[in-house]
Amino acid sequence: MKMKFAYYTFILLWAVCLMTGCSIYKPYSRPEVQTEGLYRDLEETKDTASIATLGWRNLFSDKNLQALIDKGLERNTDLRVAHTRVKAAEAVLMNARLSYLPSVVLAPDGSISGTEGAKAIKTYNLAASASWEIDLFGKVTNAKREALAALEGSRAYRQAVETQLIATIANSYYMLLMLDRQLIISEQTLITWKETEHSIEALKRAGKSNDAAVLQAKANRLALEASVVSIRKSIRETENGLSALLADTSHDIMRGALQLSLIHI
Repeated sequence: MKMKFAYYTFILLWAVCLMTGCSIYKPYSRPEVQTEGLYRDLEETKDTASIATLGWRNLFSDKNLQALIDKGLERNTDLRVAHTRVKAAEAVLMNARLSYLPSVVLAPDGSISGTEGAKAIKTYNLAASASWEIDLFGKVTNAKREALAALEGSRAYRQAVETQLIATIANSYYMLLMLDRQLIISEQTLITWKETEHSIEALKRAGKSNDAAVLQAKANRLALEASVVSIRKSIRETENGLSALLADTSHDIMRGALQLSLIHI
């Protein structure tokens, strides 16, 4: 008698554990937390706008830069991969949501039979079956939540790739504008130093200067000539890098002037 009582008690406890196990995967509910009075003297913020809420077209007003960003968003390989990952995650999420619905399978079949001299007999058969998975222990719900989390992660990755691409294009563009301005200043300075060198040579011939001054002027001119060559090389390298980012062959990048390309916030 005691053995039967212990056996039935064990069965009852086991059934209770199974029933309580079904409630493990209940949706999370946020507990009530008292937050009033945690911080004092907080001023109410009226304007919540920030640079993060602005679109890149509002941030960059240069038409040439906007055209480059549009081209990059259209052609960049990494961004295309990110878009593909988002579409795949959306398909997985749709499949997880459809798991709540019954699945129906249709199996049509047909055959023709007959003997010589007799009319052929056509036979058609349409078999159908339906099945539905019960969401016991939250298997279907957890699959949907996992798919939703994967979709949000894919969207965040796409946003990160897009933001990084826009920032890199804009940085390269403004680097080109800066190098253009630096090249103009260096070329103007080089012209001035050539004139200065000629003047010092004339003063030397007149006996009012020496060889050291002439050599110093020539050294400054040679340094400026090397600087001009280096700047032009940097411009070509930056244009080549930006062309590769746009999935295009190396070419001259159309751009404006530095003082005309301002950021409006």
